[in-house]
This record gives sequence, C-alpha cells and structure tokens, in this order.
Amino acid sequence: MRCLMCGKEKGEGDLYDILNGQDPLCHECRKKWRHKPQKFLVEGIEARSSYRYNDAYASALIQFKECGDEALKDVFLFEVKEKIRRLYKGYTICLMPSSKEKLQERGFSHLYEMFSSCHMPMLEPFVKDAEISQKGKSGSQREAMQKAIHLKPGIKLPKKILLADDVYTTGSTIRGALSCIDLRRHQIRIYVCAKAGKEK
Repeated sequence: MRCLMCGKEKGEGDLYDILNGQDPLCHECRKKWRHKPQKFLVEGIEARSSYRYNDAYASALIQFKECGDEALKDVFLFEVKEKIRRLYKGYTICLMPSSKEKLQERGFSHLYEMFSSCHMPMLEPFVKDAEISQKGKSGSQREAMQKAIHLKPGIKLPKKILLADDVYTTGSTIRGALSCIDLRRHQIRIYVCAKAGKEK
C-alpha cells in the first residue's frame, strides 16, 4: 500500500505503518500533522478540534477539495473517527455549506465525503449565498458572511446536532449556522478537524 500523499510504499520496517496499515498516510506524512486536540467555546457552545491547521494539513486539504483527489477522503478522520463516534453518539452530523458555485466547480461535497467515514447520520441542512474568502476580512465583513448562511427550505433539524467543518479560522461559518438554529430546542456540539491559530 502506498501513501496517498508522498507515494512511498508503506510498512518497510516502520512499526507505525505495520500497526496502522489501513492509514492512507505513511508515518512520515502523518507525523507532519499536528495532532493536538483542543476544546474551546463558540458562542458558549462546546467545540473540539483534533489537529492544528498547518502546512501539511493544508496541502492535503487543497489536494482533496480543490484538486479533486477524492481518494484522500479518509485521510482526515482516520485517527479520530472512533473517538468522534464515541463522543457524539446519538448526534446527527450537520455539515457546513459551500456555495453553489464551489459545489459545481468541485463536483462533490468534500465534507460529506470526509465525514462519511464516521458512519453516523448526516445532513447538509444549510446553504451559503456566496463563497467569500475569510482572509483579511474586517469584523463587519465577517458578520456579512455569517448572514450569507441559511437553512434550506423545509428542513427539519434533529434534536442533537453536531455542527462539523474541516477548518476553524475566524468562526464566521459556524456562527452563521448557529444563527439559523433555535438554540433552546436543540442540543448542539461543534467539531472541526483542524483549528487555525498560534501554538499555546
């Protein structure tokens, strides 16, 4: 089996590769990811992440969702999917939206593919009016981004909701989704695969 990032044959004397033979990444590529679980709050709601957002993670994500390398779909949650199932038993994963333009450009829902490895109930209940980069945006511009997210007409949300995304940067997307939900009627948790920010 070859590593999906570097192409190196796995298992040649590397104990990690032998013990984790189904990992799509080799030991060298995997250890470049900063597996550093964090807990934090978004609007008072418990959120968790598994990785620091760094160059190695970003390269895999770009290769997957922008270059259309769908073979990478199981790379992101391979190490943590069992933990996600355990922590969020009974929850429905509700995925953050991409714009219609981005979905058409990619030809697939990258988050749906990514989180399908958890084998949990999933919904894509939100729509985004437009795809706007979050880099360098002012507070008012980020607020406008939040308002660009809406619930799909006629959607019925489950009682226990796990809002899920690939990366947490400014939090605008998650906050936009939260603004669509009656927080009194639902039990909500947040999970993002990687979180941007400085090392603590």
